Amino acid sequence: MEKMKTAYLLLEDGTVYRGYSMGETGSAVGEVVFNTDMTTYQDLLMDPTYSGQIVVQTYPLIGNRGVDPVSETRLMASGYIVREWCVEPTDAHEFITLDAFLRQQHIVGLCGIDTRALTRHIRNHGVMNGVITDSLDNRESWIEQAKNYRVPPAVGKISVAAPVRYEAENARYELAVPDYGFRRSLLEFLLQRGCSCTVYPAYTPAQELLATHPDGILLSDGPGDPWDNPEIVEIIKTLVSSDTPVFGWGLGHQLMAVAAGGTIVKLPVGHRGSNQPVRDAHSGRVMVTEQNHGYTVEEGSLPPERAYAFLRNVNDGTIEGIRYLDHPVFTVQFEPSDGNGYQDTAWVFDEWVRLMEEQKSRA
Repeated sequence: MEKMKTAYLLLEDGTVYRGYSMGETGSAVGEVVFNTDMTTYQDLLMDPTYSGQIVVQTYPLIGNRGVDPVSETRLMASGYIVREWCVEPTDAHEFITLDAFLRQQHIVGLCGIDTRALTRHIRNHGVMNGVITDSLDNRESWIEQAKNYRVPPAVGKISVAAPVRYEAENARYELAVPDYGFRRSLLEFLLQRGCSCTVYPAYTPAQELLATHPDGILLSDGPGDPWDNPEIVEIIKTLVSSDTPVFGWGLGHQLMAVAAGGTIVKLPVGHRGSNQPVRDAHSGRVMVTEQNHGYTVEEGSLPPERAYAFLRNVNDGTIEGIRYLDHPVFTVQFEPSDGNGYQDTAWVFDEWVRLMEEQKSRA
């Protein structure tokens, strides 16, 4: 193994963490966020919601299994930081190391720093921007760049260019899915429930979506600041007024809230990881959820006659789920799942199907 080169993480407040270069050499600027997952690092880096961010893993050793080198999905994160990456993965005959994968994908990385100390710093002082660099010669210039950095609007750049069809084997429902930038694995859970899905470009006009007479509309997750998408908010208003059932998650949850008159605020520290506890206000049940977001619906910003929060984050009390009273709409902040050990939120898909069935029976 060749000698590792010194590299640094320089935060906008001037804090420096000295480590070693991993992946592509050079520099990367981004919003520094931490994720508490122990595994799924490949899916994490490919998640569109990490666009413009430098991701820090709190778990100290990453890459034990290796990385599938044949994946065609490009990485969305701006940079990647770990305490230690596994030099000899257990599946070395099929997979490559994390370091080699990052170089292959031209992603700048950093290893050898105390990632938990970095996480505590972010928790104590709030989310901030930073730079991964192999030199501190231009320290003040890097700090200025970090301070001025803003995650660029990404929805229009990563959305599909043309409609893409996903056909269910025993189709009972037809869904229209504007693509704000989400992991396609979620569609599989809907296909299993008889929901054929057509994924559309993010800015597809409401009239075009409604012209297909869908049984339901999905407002997908995606990256960035919800306030960067005023055109999409206007589209959502028209979609909701048609009384077609709507379900949204992640960014879609936030955009729906804005369309209904709510306000979105930035969290001091975002929710990122697969172990975020969420409580159902009605049953008291607590579920473990997967999340990646830095914004939340502001408490009390939605008119009570229009909507109410029915799910809340156990850690900080923020809103995790909203039901709307004037239209057949509900949304959640987390990413629901129905497989690989994540059955806590499978009910979301069943509730969505029930809502569509109920609306169809009224027609």
